[in-house]
Amino acid sequence: MTERVSVLMSNDPADWMPLGACRGKSELFFAPFAERPEARVRREAQARTICQGCTSVTACRSYARTNRELGFWGGESEAERATAGFAPTTPIIGRRRVAETAAVFRASAAVG
Repeated sequence: MTERVSVLMSNDPADWMPLGACRGKSELFFAPFAERPEARVRREAQARTICQGCTSVTACRSYARTNRELGFWGGESEAERATAGFAPTTPIIGRRRVAETAAVFRASAAVG
């Protein structure tokens, strides 16, 4: 008896995201603030394991490459996508810098 495997080949996230094995596990797929390199390696290894058993992995990878996503998508890290020619185009602004800018804005709004 042969087992059939269906592969969803859509770039519409509404089609494949609900089927993702990663649902509810965002902490494994997106780096926390000030993550150390060793922690990133461990986190991405866990994410990769989840992706290996996912039926949406091909569509997910295609989506991440097309949209130049940050994070771990479709079994690939940001660095792996960059090596394949799909580097994220969004500038990464540190959370601390965003918080400092927001604090300055709030302080100036309170004075004025």
